[in-house]
This record gives sequence, C-alpha cells and structure tokens, in this order.
Amino acid sequence: MRGKQADLQRLVHIVKWCFKLQVVGSDAQTYENFISRKNYRLVELSAFYIGQIGEHVRNLSDEMKNIISDIPWRQINDMRNILIHNYGKIRKEVVWSVITEHAPILSKKCLEVLRAENSNVDAELREELAEETDIFDGEQANDNR
Repeated sequence: MRGKQADLQRLVHIVKWCFKLQVVGSDAQTYENFISRKNYRLVELSAFYIGQIGEHVRNLSDEMKNIISDIPWRQINDMRNILIHNYGKIRKEVVWSVITEHAPILSKKCLEVLRAENSNVDAELREELAEETDIFDGEQANDNR
C-alpha cells in the first residue's frame, strides 16, 4: 500500500495505539498509581504503545505530516527512538504526560483527517479494537477519556 491510503492506514493505527494508552491511563487513574510497584508493567506497556505510535509516525509521508502540521512529528519519532533503542531509562513522568496530555490530542487530530475521508471510521475503529483486544468495552474510540 502506498501514498495516501498507506498514510490513512497509519493514522488508523496511531489512533488505536492512542486509545490503548488512554485505557492504561484510565485504569491507573493517577500518576502515583501508574508508577506504583504493583503496576510496573503499565509503564513498560505504555512505552511499547508509544513506540508503536512512533513507528507509524516515522513512516508517514511528509505530505500527511504537513496536513496535520501542528503535531510535533519529530519529537514523536525521537521518543520512539529513545524507547525502542533504550538510549536511557524510561522517564515515567514523560510517559504519563504522553498518556494524559499528548495521546488524546494526537488521536483527535488524526481522527479529523480520517473522518474527512471516511464517515464510518469511528464504527470501524470500534470494531477493530474489539477484535484486537479485550480492553475495549464498547465506549467510543474517540472519547478521549
């Protein structure tokens, strides 16, 4: 898949990973819970999700990045590199800020482009999330928790 269709598919994946991050945030509820010893896996899981977002961002065309120009694409890619290549330990407060602040904005911006191309994208996302994971509980994929 090439060109615009490939970019749209990447945006779909970005939205799904953002939604999964928001579920983690909702489950943890607070930063203190997120970083607690009993929830240590949430930090690593979230870092993985962020890495996946970064992988899709890395492969977006410059044209698509220009369409959604107010997203810090370079920073997202840089964070992916840090997490994937483990240049340093995971900064939990940064991961939490991605979950609570940045992922909802990224998801919203990507959804705007997707909705302009496909009015049924919300239903398709709900269906895909339900098939992929048991974290989806029937809520809107775009509710931005």
